[in-house]
Amino acid sequence: MEHQGSEVGGAPRRADAEFVDVQRREIFTQIIQRDGVEVLAVDKAMPGGERKRVLLLNKYDAQRLRAVLEAYLNTIYSKELAGMAGTLSPADMVELFGEEEDGED
Repeated sequence: MEHQGSEVGGAPRRADAEFVDVQRREIFTQIIQRDGVEVLAVDKAMPGGERKRVLLLNKYDAQRLRAVLEAYLNTIYSKELAGMAGTLSPADMVELFGEEEDGED
């Protein structure tokens, strides 16, 4: 069985998406049993309310994906912070950090 859980009329129950990705696809996640092991199913919404399996992750796969996601987020956040300092005007810097008074340490 492709999808386990609540079903209505043989079709997977429609629920709110976990999130909508950059390509505007509704993404759903669900923990299911596969061959006696709990795995994470990641599906995308298809026309007509059906879902298509995108990923099926065991705990090791999920740990590797988490590491990749953390590396991605760290890269993006560090670039945003570095870019933020480069886009501040002198007036913005004074507003954020205050004026340094001469002669004081």
